[in-house]
Amino acid sequence: MTRTHLAAGSLAALLALGLTACGDNGTAEDTATGGDPQADAEDVADAEDTPTGDARIDFTLPDLDGADQTFSQWDGDLVVLNFWATWCPPCKKEMPLFQETWEQHRDEDFNIVAVAVDEQSATEQFVATYGIEFPILIGQDEAMEIQTEYGNRIGALPYTVVIDRSGTIRATHRGEVTEDDLDGWLEQYL
Repeated sequence: MTRTHLAAGSLAALLALGLTACGDNGTAEDTATGGDPQADAEDVADAEDTPTGDARIDFTLPDLDGADQTFSQWDGDLVVLNFWATWCPPCKKEMPLFQETWEQHRDEDFNIVAVAVDEQSATEQFVATYGIEFPILIGQDEAMEIQTEYGNRIGALPYTVVIDRSGTIRATHRGEVTEDDLDGWLEQYL
C-alpha cells in the first residue's frame, strides 16, 4: 500500500470516528494518556519518530487562491508549521493566538504556515471569519502524508512543528498550542 493510500485511509478513519482526532495540550514526548496502555504505547512510538534535530521536509501545496506554494520559500524564517482543520475545537481555539503572535513578530523573520487538512470552501470561510492573514495552505490526503513525515504518525490535530531559521526541526507539539508554548519557542529560537 502506498503512503497516499495510507494517508487517505487515515483521513477516512478520522472522519468515521466523528472527527475526534483533535488532541488536548501536549507534545509528542508527552505520554500521559489517562492510563490507556495502547495509547501510551502509541505516544511512546510517536515520540521515538519525532524528527527533532532533523532538517525540515520540503513540500508543495496550494494556497487559498489555488497557487502552489513550496515550503522552502520560508527558509531563513523561524516557522511555526501547524496542521489543523476547521472542525477541530482546539484548532479553532489556537488560531486567534497564532494571528496575534504573527502580527507582533512578522517583521522579525518569523512566520506561521498553517496547513488545513480540510475542504477549500470551509477553510476560506474560516479564514474570512477569523481574519487570518498568515499563510494558509490546503491539503487533505497530501497534508496527512506530510504531517506523518513530520512525526505525527497517529494523525491527531492540531499538530505543530517548530523549524528554526537554519531549517532544523526544533520541536513538535500534538494538541492545542498555548501562549506559553509560543512564547517559549519565540524566546528560544527567534
